[in-house]
Amino acid sequence: MKYMKYPKCSTLLAVVLLLLISQQGFAQRNPDKKAAEEAAEREDRVSLKEKIWFGGSIGLGFGSFNGQSSFGFGLAPMVGYKFWGPFSAGPRLSVYMSSQKYPGYKSITLFNTELGLFLRAKVFRGFFLQGEVANEWVQEPEAFQPDNTISKRRFTRGNQYIGAGYNFGGGPGTGGSEIGIFYNLAIANDIDSYEQPWDYRFGFTWNF
Repeated sequence: MKYMKYPKCSTLLAVVLLLLISQQGFAQRNPDKKAAEEAAEREDRVSLKEKIWFGGSIGLGFGSFNGQSSFGFGLAPMVGYKFWGPFSAGPRLSVYMSSQKYPGYKSITLFNTELGLFLRAKVFRGFFLQGEVANEWVQEPEAFQPDNTISKRRFTRGNQYIGAGYNFGGGPGTGGSEIGIFYNLAIANDIDSYEQPWDYRFGFTWNF
């Protein structure tokens, strides 16, 4: 009986086939793993996006009394992070410019800048409570000068606010508006301050 002799390359061919099969199997498993990792990354990005909200308030004031007049305008952007349940926290920046005019003197322009951190809690539907600590760089009229100008007094003050408000609309991925009233404990406890401790805010939010 004659036996057929296989070529010597058969062993090499079998090894190559095994390698191709194993690579194909790995390629089939790898996309699944990659897809799972991409899905997890997308979920993390979506989760972070849902937790961050943006807001800002507008300040507008004017008045006239006994020949004196004043006008002011300010902006206060803020960013919140929903870290647990109804609670969110973040930074708030406020810039307020005012122009004041006294009889017989040139008008004086004042800039107040404030930087702080807030903690907010949703109470019921749109109602919220908020506490805030901030550092404010204040300018105010100091003295009337012989050249009919008014000098400025500059100082720094630490403010503590407690307040409440209501957010109209809002929600994930949508915009809303809100109103709030806050009480500044620093001004209330300063017997030399002529300012009112009440701070009224009207603003807008996104994703709150």
